[in-house]
Amino acid sequence: MPIFDDAVTNEVALEETLSQLADQYGPDTFKRLLHSLLPSNNTESMKRYEELLLEDAVPHYFASDAFQSLANSSQQAYRYEMDLFLRYCRRLKGTNPSITEVSSAVFLTEYLAPVQKLNTRSKKSAFLRSFLGEIFSHFFNRDIGKLKRTLSIEIDRNREPRAFTKEQLDELLCHVRLGREAHRNFTILWTFLGSGIRLSELLYLQIRDIVSSRQEILVRGKGKKGYKQPSKITKSALDILNVYVNFRYHGVKNEQDYLERFIFSDDKGKSPLHESTIQKMFASLIDETSSIPKSDKKPYQLSVHSLRHSFALYLLESGVNLYTIKELMRHSWLSSTEVYLKLFDSMLVTAIDQHPLAQLKASDLF
Repeated sequence: MPIFDDAVTNEVALEETLSQLADQYGPDTFKRLLHSLLPSNNTESMKRYEELLLEDAVPHYFASDAFQSLANSSQQAYRYEMDLFLRYCRRLKGTNPSITEVSSAVFLTEYLAPVQKLNTRSKKSAFLRSFLGEIFSHFFNRDIGKLKRTLSIEIDRNREPRAFTKEQLDELLCHVRLGREAHRNFTILWTFLGSGIRLSELLYLQIRDIVSSRQEILVRGKGKKGYKQPSKITKSALDILNVYVNFRYHGVKNEQDYLERFIFSDDKGKSPLHESTIQKMFASLIDETSSIPKSDKKPYQLSVHSLRHSFALYLLESGVNLYTIKELMRHSWLSSTEVYLKLFDSMLVTAIDQHPLAQLKASDLF
């Protein structure tokens, strides 16, 4: 799943802008002017804050624009995080706590304290910012304010992307041919490797999205509901995709809804595969692949998304420049593409150590 949605990124940018304005004009002046723009019925707001129950806040959040505007993958991730948060709240505060009891800086700090990994903590903070931000805004006409310091969002920039070696990819492609739904799963694998698209983008591919004349497929970009953008695909992957579509849907070519059908589907193209179907299939392939170390078979190591990293890494290894890779990956910022330089550098170190002269020791020469 992606770490953040565009809405979260915008919120962080807005917070930084407001902090700069506070520094420029002074915190007291900035705070006074900001409060003058907000409704002044603080007594009524505090009363609602003390009385609102968590069980009433949750269904409102799931029905709100703040949640509905998220990408499908983010919605699923936030539902999972909500379930974890509710269990924690009920264990410490009883079966039906109020928002007051579960939204203090102390309580939230204790909730996040056991989380050691920076990226995992940031994901949980992003969810809590979205949830509490919507509840505070709708019910109390307030911002979550100082809670943002507790719910800080930081990305581990030193974490290298995980990619498959060429030997591992060869073995994965061998195993996928021998499994159930071999033709479909082989095509899925090649589509990932030939285009670098994300799992959520592959799921919603429709027959109409294949544009063979321009050697591209149209995908729903990250955080862009309903909006499709072109993504280039290798000639071999495009051929494999077209062969699969022709094989699978040849019998319904004359149907009115032919172009609307989802390419990868369990119900004749009426709805897309569930992401868990592909994740489980791929986890099984990884488990079968002997060239993948056991340590890399653990959760959150190598995954479906590693195919996207592999796509970028081998472009870089082939001499394609970063700016071109950025466009092929459809990254908004070059910094998102530059992370592959770290992984590529480690590949170069491995390669240079394989040089025959690298095996010589200085003591052998003097």
